Amino acid sequence: MDVSEDVFFEILLRFPPKSVFKFRCLSKRSNQIINDSFFLRSYAEQRKGRGRLLAFILNQNRESSPTTRIAPLSGNQVGTIPKKYGIFICSSDSLVLCVGCNSDSTIKNPAYHVGNLLTKKWVSLPSPPDPKVNVSIALACQETSSQLVTNYKVVQFTDVASNGAFMIETYSSKTGMWTKSKVFSTASSFWWVFVLGRPLALNGIIHWPVANHFIAVYDPYDIGGENHLQIIQKPVADARICSSVLTRSSDGILWCGVTTCLNMTRIWTLPKGENGYRRPHTIPSEEWSLVYTMDFDFLGNDCSMTSYERKYMKDYNGIRMIALCPWNPLVVYFLISDTIFLYNTESRIMERVQYDGKPITDPFYMNPYFESRFLSSYALQ
Repeated sequence: MDVSEDVFFEILLRFPPKSVFKFRCLSKRSNQIINDSFFLRSYAEQRKGRGRLLAFILNQNRESSPTTRIAPLSGNQVGTIPKKYGIFICSSDSLVLCVGCNSDSTIKNPAYHVGNLLTKKWVSLPSPPDPKVNVSIALACQETSSQLVTNYKVVQFTDVASNGAFMIETYSSKTGMWTKSKVFSTASSFWWVFVLGRPLALNGIIHWPVANHFIAVYDPYDIGGENHLQIIQKPVADARICSSVLTRSSDGILWCGVTTCLNMTRIWTLPKGENGYRRPHTIPSEEWSLVYTMDFDFLGNDCSMTSYERKYMKDYNGIRMIALCPWNPLVVYFLISDTIFLYNTESRIMERVQYDGKPITDPFYMNPYFESRFLSSYALQ
């Protein structure tokens, strides 16, 4: 190496994870430095509250079969999802979970695949003990600040047990195996397991939207509470809701944003209790705190919007919230017609987001793909 280790160490701290991962191949010494626990902890601390939105992942329903495509933001080198891995389910850090069908099986035997769109590495998982379709499945990746080891779990709900508990199957990247267990919910009604929405993994914790009124939270890494499914009532249960999104800030606080058919936007936070968000009962909507309210009518004269977009927003109430920025939840991504906008609620500045590829045409299945704040998801082998 032409520079001292101390200088190289400081330089590495300033690079994004994708670049740092590549630097491991420079030499044996660079690989040792990056894999050292002191560097990993320093890098994790340096990256707190930082990251980038790299792309949006869209599932599109076609007459023959559903497809997945990637809409990367300009300048971001994000790969595609090969058709053989099926359709996108959810992401956690830089990892994605996809489901397809085994070549020697019927559609009743789905095959799960975990991949990294930046490193273009994929792993095919073994078949679960009780393979089914139309089950609620999710991926959670747990970052570590002391080891450069990929650590993820895939969780699927399979059935309702006789005592009202849910039967789940969990795959661990550490063991390479599926295990069966029960999970008990804080809700007294269990019908909603059949209407779970698209999962969202935040800080290694899985969040399932339940119809339009609840959030089901499950932490597969909580050793002492793996049988606990926390139900949280959303801050508002309104039939006029057009979209709602979730995120967790770097301090672990849960945020929720909602837009209505009247082009009204509201953002809430959920304060943590003594035991965090784990309670023996369902958390009611009254515990959410409203932090921001905005009526988008004033955007009608915004110079960053075309006349068509202003007319679309006015005539069709056509504004949809698609993401809250996890490192600053007061920065919001909206979709108006087929254009993505970023709005900073503090500075009140709205910017057009440039992305490559065809226009966004299906906002109901749009998923933000964020860069990992650390390295472990880049170590996928």
